[in-house]
Amino acid sequence: MDREVYYESNNVLDLKDYERMMETIKNTPENRLSKISKIRKIYFNDDINYLEDGLDNASSDKDVYSIVMVDYDTEHLMVERKSRRSGMIYKDYAPITSQECRKIFRGDVRWLKESSYPLLKNLYLEITVNLRTIGVVVDYERQRFKVHNSNDYIQFDLSVRSIYGRKGDLLADQMDMKERLDAGHVVMTYKQSIHIPPIFRSVLALVPKAEVS
Repeated sequence: MDREVYYESNNVLDLKDYERMMETIKNTPENRLSKISKIRKIYFNDDINYLEDGLDNASSDKDVYSIVMVDYDTEHLMVERKSRRSGMIYKDYAPITSQECRKIFRGDVRWLKESSYPLLKNLYLEITVNLRTIGVVVDYERQRFKVHNSNDYIQFDLSVRSIYGRKGDLLADQMDMKERLDAGHVVMTYKQSIHIPPIFRSVLALVPKAEVS
């Protein structure tokens, strides 16, 4: 199971501020642009903060689960858990197939508890014990820059569109979504990476490995 740990700050910019920032970023040789991507997140929550990628900034202890699809690639799907602890963001990932996704959409989740990935076992408990269900589906049009040859990133969400996703093919390229960003605005997020030595990662684990009988 992969993990990211970082600090995160968010802001909404108008287009003039965005264009000024873009000029500064592009004129700094150490900054590297990754391509603009289409990120779909199928959340197991209804109360999504669209401007902060699913996590309410006011929540000190909250886990948000989602299924992630990048550029409509159904061959490389992931389950993601995004959590905030003491101001830090933790993201854990585990792979999942499109067939397995569709099982979850149909309510067939018993197989999750037999998974070799602890995150999928935890998702099974969240669905069966905490009654999490598929809620909001959000498409982000995202532009990302690596800053100064570091592991820090600046990202811009140029579009944030959503729909309540309990019906239809949630992995389809086209869905009848509503734009959530005000016209002429962009969401900026700065991610400052935190390095945790491997020896301490198990100590800082957010959720114990699930014991499922």
